[in-house]
Amino acid sequence: MAAQMDWEIEQMDVKTAFLYGTLDEDVYVEMPTGYSEEDLVCKLNTALYGLKQAPRGWFRTLTEFLVSLGYHVIPEDPSVYRNPEISIFVAIYVDDLVIFGANKTAVQELNDQLSKRFKMTDLGPVAYYLGLKVVRDRFKSHHSPQPKDVSAKDSEGSKYDGPSR
Repeated sequence: MAAQMDWEIEQMDVKTAFLYGTLDEDVYVEMPTGYSEEDLVCKLNTALYGLKQAPRGWFRTLTEFLVSLGYHVIPEDPSVYRNPEISIFVAIYVDDLVIFGANKTAVQELNDQLSKRFKMTDLGPVAYYLGLKVVRDRFKSHHSPQPKDVSAKDSEGSKYDGPSR
């Protein structure tokens, strides 16, 4: 859709996304090794990585923020949000966001709002997403997802400059 409409497509990565998640229930963890009173436990105020509730808490936190900005989940996919007033879409995969729409200024404004609320890395125009290399050809109005080239050059870091996992 973005290619057919010649929309801007930007990618962002949330740093330590799960730490933004809130918990619906009380969760306690044992005190870290080295504390003298080993019978004590800690009550978590926010989610931690490795906690099974962490992804759900993060997604809920992000959803609440997007809804506060006027975004609504689209019926076709619960991980894609749309702001009908400005025709901007946000596709979410865990801590990776792809933002696309006709208005480059509106896309940048959303990037800025997200960066104020969460620690983010702005990855610029989408080049690699979910293991696929995205090649944009504005003259033909299409994106061509291609498997990531895993040649020897990639392992040396000279060819692939996308986010590392």
